[in-house]
Amino acid sequence: MVSQHGYPLSYSLFNGAQYEGRTMIPIVEDFVKRFNLDDFVVVADSGLMNKTNIALLESGNYKYIIGARIQNETKEVKQWIRSLDKTEGRFYELGKLSKSRLIIGYSEK
Repeated sequence: MVSQHGYPLSYSLFNGAQYEGRTMIPIVEDFVKRFNLDDFVVVADSGLMNKTNIALLESGNYKYIIGARIQNETKEVKQWIRSLDKTEGRFYELGKLSKSRLIIGYSEK
């Protein structure tokens, strides 16, 4: 966990054999409780993106940004992504579910 200025506020250690997808919610809940948070955004990489974690984030009314993998999208969404103009710095948005949206960006890097 980091501050708005990017400084570390906390960390947690888990058994190296434990799947990281099961560690996110306990960390978020502990952090919220310890720091008495009511307005924050969870930002995670695609390794933490699974249906269970998303459902738990949504049921807890947490705001979140999670990296997505194109390969996990539907055929229609993949076709839409491939059809986009690949312009440096340009972003596209697709509404998905009632509470979520997919934002696509392109970088030559």
